[in-house]
Amino acid sequence: MKIILNADDFGKSPGRNRAIDDSLRQGLVSSAGLIVTGKHLKEAVDYIDAGGYHEKIHLHLNLSANLLHEDSDDTPLTEAMRKDPLFCTNGKFKAYKGLPRKFSDIRKWRVAYREIVAQYKKFIEVTNGKADNKHVDFHLWYNLTYPVAVALNLFTLRYNIKTVRYIGEHQKNLKVFKRCLFLSRNPFVKSVPATNIDYYLSKRELFGNSKVVELYCHPHYKDGVFLDDSPSYLDHDRQPMLQQIQMLKESGEIELLSWHQVGEKGLRRI
Repeated sequence: MKIILNADDFGKSPGRNRAIDDSLRQGLVSSAGLIVTGKHLKEAVDYIDAGGYHEKIHLHLNLSANLLHEDSDDTPLTEAMRKDPLFCTNGKFKAYKGLPRKFSDIRKWRVAYREIVAQYKKFIEVTNGKADNKHVDFHLWYNLTYPVAVALNLFTLRYNIKTVRYIGEHQKNLKVFKRCLFLSRNPFVKSVPATNIDYYLSKRELFGNSKVVELYCHPHYKDGVFLDDSPSYLDHDRQPMLQQIQMLKESGEIELLSWHQVGEKGLRRI
């Protein structure tokens, strides 16, 4: 099985930044998504420059407040987004549960589109154009709202994005996400099933026909322990990272790929 073992939320906090840097340097993960809206971005970029692993870094789009309650102080890059009550309160992103859910809110796609483009351009700027700018990630559960879905479709078309994390394997039976996938999906873009490590290990039969699977994790240092601090809404206990990686290796022969390699190899599955 070919696996993209992706570390989410690079740039969120000092503990997460250090853990993701260690994971990339030690080969525990094969790619990482950089969030450009928080106050710890520079520290993450310094790690990337020092580590020289730019080709493994891509943009992790972010349009909501931090679910893991880190002190990232996420702020929109565009004035229109900061002033829009659908997405923000007092100039800051709303928490994920407050994001727009009504289909009529689709009219706000322009606000979402401009913010996505601004984050994309900021990503290219801070990485000096050295990182993978043809793949983007989303927070699976709450950024695929109707206006964002339309904006994502237009963004991937205009900027020739090659690969996108659209939706998680565990979400396929939810109607709202099916609708958002329909609105957001660009037929020229590649995608693969995505889930966390625990779900994959317990449901491997669901991935039998997949050429590539993305397993995302949230490396973090908490109280001196190197954890996969994935959100609790996935019914996912916080596990030591090294233990999870060992369990994955013991599950069978795997080949680790970065998202950059997926785009190059032309592999496709959605």
